[in-house]
Amino acid sequence: MTLFNRIAPVLFFASILVSQAFALQKQETQFFRFQSDDATIVSKLAREADSIAEEIIDDLGLPLQKPVDVIIASGVEQFHRIQPEGSHVPSWAVGVAYPSMNLIILLSPKEHQRGRIDLTKTFRHELMHSMLGQAFKGKEHVPRWLDEGLAMIAAQEWSVSRLSTMTFAVLGRSLIPMDEITTSFPWDPKQAEIAYCESFYFISFLKGKFGSDAFKQFLREYIRHKNFQQAIRSAYTVRWQEMEKLWIDYLRLRFSWIPLITSSTTLWFLATLIFLLGYLRKKRMNRLKLAEWKKEEELLIPQDKHRLH
Repeated sequence: MTLFNRIAPVLFFASILVSQAFALQKQETQFFRFQSDDATIVSKLAREADSIAEEIIDDLGLPLQKPVDVIIASGVEQFHRIQPEGSHVPSWAVGVAYPSMNLIILLSPKEHQRGRIDLTKTFRHELMHSMLGQAFKGKEHVPRWLDEGLAMIAAQEWSVSRLSTMTFAVLGRSLIPMDEITTSFPWDPKQAEIAYCESFYFISFLKGKFGSDAFKQFLREYIRHKNFQQAIRSAYTVRWQEMEKLWIDYLRLRFSWIPLITSSTTLWFLATLIFLLGYLRKKRMNRLKLAEWKKEEELLIPQDKHRLH
């Protein structure tokens, strides 16, 4: 059975659910076919979608091989109901990509059960998953660190907390070897967060130290041969052992005590400490001042030796 024959019933099923769920507003661009029940949201995302795609294409040197269908669900219930049969989507998800179907499903920013939703960032994230899935001929073949790292970079998902996470991981010697986060990430939340951060910063390290052209070559080699160490050697002319040493040296230099002391948690602690020290100093100064006033009073009003007690 061909891939088309396997997924055609799923797509048909999804299209029926979507059609029943809401009156569709459709809009096509060069790379996308948008569907939603909110014309304003569709128009806004459609206006910037092609430029986002061109930006990623230029950055990675990868084409968008086929047009992508983008469905924007108006609510959480609808978002989960229109997922293809057999899919497992986390309850907290606001976007999901199905590269083999050229399909992205997003949750509308008007849905407030998930907090504030940045639709453009979510779209960038899921589009990167779609493009890598197309390039690697199946999402299951995309290295996990590459998939998540590039998606985070595309969506500009850097944060101070991730800086702190990497700093603690480097100082605590709890880094995860890159080959251990190729097929999957750890289940433990703290370890998983380290895996996400390493993915983000490893790609940033490669692009920052060796340039975008070398990274594009690395990506082409990785896609062609599915061999990480071979791709490293072909693009950067060094063995993985040498690259790994450069990577660890970069981490030790980049994530010293300086980022740690600039983290939000540390800043709150320091602010509290400064307040307490200031309070104690002021209290001490008041005591000294009272003692000084007492001495002045004694000088101005000499004690009467004959005063009765």
